[in-house]
Amino acid sequence: MVKLMDIPKPFGRITGESGNAHELMNNFFINTKEYIQSKLNDNDVNNFKIEGGYLVSSPSEVISDNIINYLTFREKYVVATMFETRTEFNYLQFTFFRDLSCLEELLDSK
Repeated sequence: MVKLMDIPKPFGRITGESGNAHELMNNFFINTKEYIQSKLNDNDVNNFKIEGGYLVSSPSEVISDNIINYLTFREKYVVATMFETRTEFNYLQFTFFRDLSCLEELLDSK
């Protein structure tokens, strides 16, 4: 059984120095994927997809500097996310979330 890693605590960086944020995101998403696979005894990697996009901050803005990266399961469940938000002072904040409650019935049945 794969043990879930703790959800990383939010942290900030100045622009251009995101450091290990994306490596941490990859580890977080991979751990979440491996946990779900171990619980469901399902090794189909096609069930998982990492996607991302820019967030819109106001109706007049088409694209902002804020990015969301997320891990989906079976193309309908978002199970983990990382927000990358930028302040007006060009400071990056990385915030992680994981919610497996959408899989409770699947996970409990195994």
